[in-house]
Formats: sequence, C-alpha cells, structure tokens
Amino acid sequence: MNDLDLVTPAPGIPEVRLTLLAVPSTVVLARELVRYALTNWGFTREVINDSTLVMSEMVTNAVAAACGRQLRLRCALQEGTPLLECWDPSPELPTPSPPSLTAENGRGLAIISAYAKQTGTRPSATGEGKIVWAQMPI
Repeated sequence: MNDLDLVTPAPGIPEVRLTLLAVPSTVVLARELVRYALTNWGFTREVINDSTLVMSEMVTNAVAAACGRQLRLRCALQEGTPLLECWDPSPELPTPSPPSLTAENGRGLAIISAYAKQTGTRPSATGEGKIVWAQMPI
C-alpha cells in the first residue's frame, strides 16, 4: 500500500512523508516526492536535482535491503535546509570499505556522502529497521 502524508509537525516546518513498497519502481516515486516538496518550498534547481539524486540512492539501497517490504520516506526542512530520510525494516549493515565499493555494492553511499552536508544512519524509534538520512546543503 502506498500512502502520502502532507504534514506540518510544528508551525512553519513543512514535511512530506510517503510509504511505499520496496520495489525498483519506487525509486522514481521517491525522486518525485523530493522534487515536489523542494519545488514548493522554493529551492533552486541545483538543490532540487542534488536532493533527488541523494534520495534516489538511499531508496535504491533500501529496495535492495528490503525488497517487497515497506519503506517510509520523509522530506522535511531542518534549519532551513532539506532533510531526506529513508526507513527500511532491515537491520543496519556495516558500511563497506572503500576498495569494495562497486555499482552493485555500496557506491550509492559514496554518492550520498559526496552531495550531502551531513549523512548517517540511526535505528528507528520502534527498534525495527534503520533510517538513513542526509542533510543537504543550500
């Protein structure tokens, strides 16, 4: 089941959430979620394009880790900059060392780090799965 929530968690702090199945076509929807939100929030084309690339890489990794299960995406503003998050139900995996990075194994993490101001992972509040996040520069 796919579900879109347009919410404002606190006055003046916009946020968009989307729940999707972890299938390859979800990557396109994730990019459109970010494009929609950041365009409406007035960001430049460069910030929007970089952010859609980062979300695309996060969701591609999540689809590989949790194929056929649910993913939860979030695009919000934190301190005036885009915050992108992708939750998946798989346990946190160690980051591969740089020599093993390939298109099939972790190159997306290097792309995320190159474009984001800050990035990381954290366990979900429920203890199930992990959240991969990226704070984008403006």
